[in-house]
Amino acid sequence: MDMKLPTLPKPQMPESMPATERIVPVAIAAGLLTAGALLWRARPSALEIPDPAPLEDLKDPGFMQRAARKSRDGVSKIAPGNLGVTIGRSMVIAGGAILITRLLDEVASRR
Repeated sequence: MDMKLPTLPKPQMPESMPATERIVPVAIAAGLLTAGALLWRARPSALEIPDPAPLEDLKDPGFMQRAARKSRDGVSKIAPGNLGVTIGRSMVIAGGAILITRLLDEVASRR
């Protein structure tokens, strides 16, 4: 008895893609880059993260309070101050990655 496992069909690649299908990813990448750069640069005040409320100042803080404050201070150094900057940076990275991928696809495609 000869047993064969089912396989997926090989994708059929068209000889040439319509121009709109080749341009749309580039337009999306350009839009992401533009919107991301504007958000990154503008730093909208609506997306500003407020500073934490001050903690009660204890005369003799215990080990846990000192450890919590030290941890909070360390994490606050890497936490974003404005979500617009963080979202904008992510959009710029995503747009750049899409654009580079599309350009490399064009260079690597068979003519």
